[in-house]
Amino acid sequence: MDFEIRRIRTAQGPVKLSRERAAYSRLVQQGYSNKEACRLVGVDERTGRKWRNGRSADRRQKAAP
Repeated sequence: MDFEIRRIRTAQGPVKLSRERAAYSRLVQQGYSNKEACRLVGVDERTGRKWRNGRSADRRQKAAP
């Protein structure tokens, strides 16, 4: 796989994890589980679930987008 985990593992602030998210999506489409895809990309499982399922509704929004 040509994807490499970021060397700087600290919080990136406003920088979006677009490369990581694309790699995660590609792995899930290939049949990897959420846990395995997150481990390979280097993100938390909870982040992977958010990427896969989208945001949940909160009080301000009536439904999830």
